[in-house]
Amino acid sequence: MRPRPRIALPFLALLLILAPLRAGAPLPARAEVEAAWTSIYVGAVTLRTSGFARDAAGAFTAAYTARVIPFFPANEAGTISITVPDADLTRLLAGEAVDFRGAARNERGEDRVVSGRATPVDPHHGRLKVRVRVSPRIELIFNTTYRFPAVAPGDLTPTGR
Repeated sequence: MRPRPRIALPFLALLLILAPLRAGAPLPARAEVEAAWTSIYVGAVTLRTSGFARDAAGAFTAAYTARVIPFFPANEAGTISITVPDADLTRLLAGEAVDFRGAARNERGEDRVVSGRATPVDPHHGRLKVRVRVSPRIELIFNTTYRFPAVAPGDLTPTGR
């Protein structure tokens, strides 16, 4: 009789480590994103957001301001919403990069398509690459970081997860 390979022990250890992330660990209801900037042909655009709050549908929403230097008449403010389903957020917390999609609407009622990728450094923070489609010909790409503030019982999502 041949001895069995000892694969079960490392696999069991991995399951025990990841179990809190899958079984009832609370998902963050808030996220903070650092200010970001990108260069344009003859200037720069800075993007700042307030803290993102997650609703029961899985959308992180925040207010934003965009400053266009030196073309200040192109400055805008509005709201941005990024959809991150529970499954994707759990994968992100487990250390896996996830893609996301969303939308922004400025104070003039103009819609912007938002997409990007979140790459975790650890369960509490990571890097973001955000693409904002301003027009059919203009797409701005911002590189920044995110972090999930410490989770307190009042910070759980409305679903309790």
